[in-house]
Amino acid sequence: MDVNTLWRERASSFWNMAIRYLRYIGNSGFLFSVYVGIILGSYYYGQVLMVLPEAFPAAEFVTVLVFLLVSRGKIRTFLKVPDANFLLPVEERFKPYLKKSLLYSFLMLAFNVLVLMLVLGPLYFNRINSDRTVYFASLIMILILAGWNIFSKWEELRVPDGTKRKLLPSIRMVMLLFTLYTLFKEAWLFTAVLIIGLSILYIGVYRPLSQKHTLKWERLIELEGNALMLFYRVANMFVDVPEISRKVRKRTWATPLLKMLSGKSESVYGYMYSRAFIRSNDYFGIYVRLTLIGILLMLVLPSGFLLWAVNLLVLYMTAIQLTTLWPHFDMKVWVDLYPISKRERYDTFQRLLFRVMLSQVSLFSVSSFLNHFSIMDTGIILITGVVLIFVFTRVLLFKQLDKRFIITEMGR
Repeated sequence: MDVNTLWRERASSFWNMAIRYLRYIGNSGFLFSVYVGIILGSYYYGQVLMVLPEAFPAAEFVTVLVFLLVSRGKIRTFLKVPDANFLLPVEERFKPYLKKSLLYSFLMLAFNVLVLMLVLGPLYFNRINSDRTVYFASLIMILILAGWNIFSKWEELRVPDGTKRKLLPSIRMVMLLFTLYTLFKEAWLFTAVLIIGLSILYIGVYRPLSQKHTLKWERLIELEGNALMLFYRVANMFVDVPEISRKVRKRTWATPLLKMLSGKSESVYGYMYSRAFIRSNDYFGIYVRLTLIGILLMLVLPSGFLLWAVNLLVLYMTAIQLTTLWPHFDMKVWVDLYPISKRERYDTFQRLLFRVMLSQVSLFSVSSFLNHFSIMDTGIILITGVVLIFVFTRVLLFKQLDKRFIITEMGR
């Protein structure tokens, strides 16, 4: 088969699958939350810009956001595990396939950069430079840096394990960060010098790696698997994804949380679900990330309706995503041996979700108080949050689980 045809088939297969899951996500009501968030965000964006202090580090803030996006740009190859057995002898013939993969990776990253810069546009014009010519010139420069990052990262993948493999990504990210910083600080001379330095670095260090080292197909396949699994995990928040793999992390430091989350020591499912929440897949990571995002928003948003709405939105997102913990033990045959009804299992899961969300809203209310010292804001966040938690766990949870995992036979 022609390698160009193979690439098109692999890419089409991925997007056919992705569109199918995206339809499920769209039908879940998530898009409505996104629309509401966009409408509220658009309204309050201008309000926030008006109240930002003069000393707000806008250039530094934009630099960090753009750096995080560009530096984390993923290389997608659509390679599969069996490919490792066949590709090594035909690396030369496979170059057109890999070129298409690199171009695809760059275009996806460029699209994300355009969206981010569009969102950051009002802040850029308000606090950095109101000249549209400078804005578009900076955008073009960011896209060039995104391409440099993708191609440099590609060459890094050839390097065998060792000090050089750890050193090159650090050099790449430091150079990228400083170049973006000088760009947004409008230190044009330093930007020009760094751009020349990036060119020399690629020509003198990164590009010769293709002559010194062969491609590490196993590493490429692993990266592709990680990217695919990330998409599956996101989709799994809204619909059951059979392809998702289970990972276990020790996280011994979080063991003391088991007793608090599981409740009664004699509750088998309380212990199992609490342990799965802390150790399996990325449930705990999702919870921590959303909690930190919520705390940060509570600390920076102005007092009022937006603050209260964001509190409810983050709580709801956490609840929806943690419902994927319910079927965690469905493929374990030994669990069916326990003389425990599904009703008891559901009640245990309901209590766990209630405790987890209650701790989250407590942190949000404390963060809001530290920001505004307002008893009214703190009270509204806490009360509306508890009401949402109660409604979700007592009313909406069963419907969510039954719609996605079919638990009607359990009975109400």
